[in-house]
Amino acid sequence: MRIVKHKINHSNKPRLMKRTKENNPSFNLFSIVGTWESVNLNPTVIIYRNDKDYLLSIIYVLETTKQASPATYEIQKEGSLYFIAPAPKRIYIDYDHVKDVLNLSSLGDYLRN
Repeated sequence: MRIVKHKINHSNKPRLMKRTKENNPSFNLFSIVGTWESVNLNPTVIIYRNDKDYLLSIIYVLETTKQASPATYEIQKEGSLYFIAPAPKRIYIDYDHVKDVLNLSSLGDYLRN
């Protein structure tokens, strides 16, 4: 009797994948609607729907007058990535649904308020 050993390639075995534009799964914008507070003391963010568009408002508070000044941007999508486009560069939006944490590329992490 002869025993032959073969290496089996498990194609359904889960693998860790590096997140890239091509394999980053998109999320439903409805799931991030609400008010978000920065963990890094950056401005508060409000995400809401206006008719068919989703908007993101960054609420700046002037230190001298304590008056709120919102800057509102339409959330856009390119491939599977969401972003807003204030000058001079894009701010990408990511969401971890397990931890319920929103990430804005240049502003850091936000927790739902």
